Amino acid sequence: MAKEKGGKKNQAEYVEKQVLSAVAPIIEQYGYELWDVIFEKEGAMWSLKILFDNENGGIDDTQCEEITAPLNEAVDRLPCLELIDILEVGSPGLDRVLRKPFHFERMMGQPIKVTTKDENGKTVYFNGELMSYDGSTGDFLLHGDEGDISFNTSKCRRIALNL
Repeated sequence: MAKEKGGKKNQAEYVEKQVLSAVAPIIEQYGYELWDVIFEKEGAMWSLKILFDNENGGIDDTQCEEITAPLNEAVDRLPCLELIDILEVGSPGLDRVLRKPFHFERMMGQPIKVTTKDENGKTVYFNGELMSYDGSTGDFLLHGDEGDISFNTSKCRRIALNL
């Protein structure tokens, strides 16, 4: 039977939810924190990214290597395995993407870069300090050179730390 990969948002959410529940306990067991699980199409392939961090900031190669095998084993046992072409395990990096409420809460007061489109469809970038976030609506406030600007996460193409 061939893989069915519709790429629909609900399919990505299904895979991310399954993987999250399987890998979170493993990551915690090793003393790390789960930053994000991202399932997305990259070219012709479907990529699953498991991003983790530690409280001291940053993951080195040794830490990544020690946790990759247990995470791979956990993913191999999931019913959604046939949908996944590539598994990546790593750090969210310095320019970590903010997608979840706890990302915004954790990065309060930090410099971020917001990528959005204007009314003509042109890509526009905003840089500033993350001032507030409303987890129930997805609204956040950015304080930048242009003053305070309000955004909704659903209207942004990318929101990332800007160090």
